[in-house]
Amino acid sequence: MTLARAVGVDPSGPEGQGVLNMLRGAGGTLTLAGADGEAIAAWIAAARGAGFARVVAAPGPAGLAAEDLARLKTAGFDGLRVHLYAAESAGHDYHAGSEGSFRATTAMLRAARTVPLPVTVTTPLTRSNTRVLAAMPLLLADVGARAWQIEVVAEGRPDGYGAVAPRLAVAVPYALQAMVAAERAGLMAAIAGAPLCLLGPLRERAVPGPARAFADGCSDCASRANCAGVDPEYLRRFGPGELAPVRGGEAEVGAAQRLQDMFSGPCLEVSEGACWPI
Repeated sequence: MTLARAVGVDPSGPEGQGVLNMLRGAGGTLTLAGADGEAIAAWIAAARGAGFARVVAAPGPAGLAAEDLARLKTAGFDGLRVHLYAAESAGHDYHAGSEGSFRATTAMLRAARTVPLPVTVTTPLTRSNTRVLAAMPLLLADVGARAWQIEVVAEGRPDGYGAVAPRLAVAVPYALQAMVAAERAGLMAAIAGAPLCLLGPLRERAVPGPARAFADGCSDCASRANCAGVDPEYLRRFGPGELAPVRGGEAEVGAAQRLQDMFSGPCLEVSEGACWPI
């Protein structure tokens, strides 16, 4: 997804409008990333004026205070996108790189529930959190999240998470089990960045994304047109053995547009050093 920096830019000025016009072609939902509620609020009206159908906020590891959430709701934004790496502080704070982030993030989610504001949560799938994903649905239901996305970590991402990317054949089954538990708890569950052949009957929960690398055998896959493939570096390191073509007659992606509207779209960083990966 497109990430543009607009730190210190006046959203109502020519430069700010130019940034918004550039991002508009990348999707109808704009994510405003940063920890400064006032800065985010200033961009909401400009984004609406530029034609974005939905505007959401993605706070940094420090979260947003209750008064900031109230300000954003008054400004007319559509909800929060939050990263939560684990259902306890040690696992989350380790990946967030910020001690106390779990406490701040969950407090913000509970505050959003009282405002109220819709919240979607993304959990990057890592080697260390794979086996504890089962604890996430209970926490997400408790804080009032609306939907949960598990995101397969890419090897080449500039944020450094490539160093903790898990083997997909090991990690994805844990993710699917957690997604089923989340849906039983009343959340919409989705997964991004996973090859469709590893998702079985949950292929319709895949969030559409740009195509990456494919194995030679993928050319015969019935789901190739809708599949994100795998990260090229992942394929180089581990080979194609985990990938198996989906044969004709099996279900194709069914909820793609709804999931894309909920979890995808360009990201605009409006506060210095505060943007998390979206």
